[in-house]
Amino acid sequence: MPFDWTQEQHATLARFRDIGTEIAAAERDARAPAGFDAAGWTRLGQEGLWDMIVPETYGGDGHGWWHFSAALEGLASSIRRPALLLSVIAQAGMVRALERYGTATQQDRYFGAILRGELSATAIAEPGTGTDVRSIATKLVEHGDGYRLTGSKFNIAHAPLARFILVVTRIETLGRRNTALVIVDRDQPGMTVAEPDRKLGLDDLPTGALHFDDCPIARGQLLGEPGAGLGNLIDIISLGRLYYGLVAAQVTAPYLRDAIGYCRERRSFDSTIDAHQYVQRRLVDLQIGIERGTWLARGALAQLLTDHPQALMTCSIAKLVGAQDLVDGALGLVRLYGSLGYQAGPVAAFASDALGFMSVGGTEEMHRKNIFNQMMRAG
Repeated sequence: MPFDWTQEQHATLARFRDIGTEIAAAERDARAPAGFDAAGWTRLGQEGLWDMIVPETYGGDGHGWWHFSAALEGLASSIRRPALLLSVIAQAGMVRALERYGTATQQDRYFGAILRGELSATAIAEPGTGTDVRSIATKLVEHGDGYRLTGSKFNIAHAPLARFILVVTRIETLGRRNTALVIVDRDQPGMTVAEPDRKLGLDDLPTGALHFDDCPIARGQLLGEPGAGLGNLIDIISLGRLYYGLVAAQVTAPYLRDAIGYCRERRSFDSTIDAHQYVQRRLVDLQIGIERGTWLARGALAQLLTDHPQALMTCSIAKLVGAQDLVDGALGLVRLYGSLGYQAGPVAAFASDALGFMSVGGTEEMHRKNIFNQMMRAG
């Protein structure tokens, strides 16, 4: 595990930190209605974010996952609103899926789409089972030379906009039930997309439901071997889990800087409030959360990229700890600012967005169960 960035990675981190600052400023200046930040997304592609992780064979630049992680860390430390970061994480998961399990035809088609900035989605959750993959109802049944796909997904990031979607389904073949992964395009016959969800926060991350009604699926749309989908999926989404932890840690940084400035100016009981130990503790807790989440995520990435036996557990820990520290930190900021923090504005918006991390990428209960299962396997 590298304990510091290379000189080139330091430069990339700094460059994307500046880009994040510019995206945040553009969002404030535009005062646009809530919605996906298409301009910010396009900017990230133009700055070469996806080139870093798309294989060179398909147009990437060969820098790899550590370089991408430096860029993501820099971006997260300045952008202020986490929704665009969650879009980046979702797209990175699709890159890993194609890199690890895609056929040459799939890689050629979809890596090109990613480099062009086309949004993807990964459809796991269902109305009745959430992200409990072993209990999903969506099914793939053999039909002629291919399959038919039937079922529903909900709360899927990018569903209202995605050009292609990785769908998690069970497959029934030879009397056995297993999990399969299928790639469907936006114009897939038999697929309908519901209206975007209305949420407490993260209103600039479009989510929605998908419905599949006897969709014809060609064998070439399967990602990986039929029946091997569960293990492949866990490998794919573990990357997202550690990145949730990383951005949860780093997105707090600009609010901490603001809070320090506020505490140096705000007076109470004949002194600035940064002289009071209970205020100092709130600021220190924010810094601890940033460091804890960042280093956990880096460690998880090192394990995942080397197929370490504890990687899946560490990725869940990184997500769980990062999300909890983010929520605690955001609510602490509301308390620190008092009535100013509760009024409509950046602190209140940040708190609303932070609460979304308790469900995005899996709930606390789901991750604790996963961690426990990994402990038992290792025991």
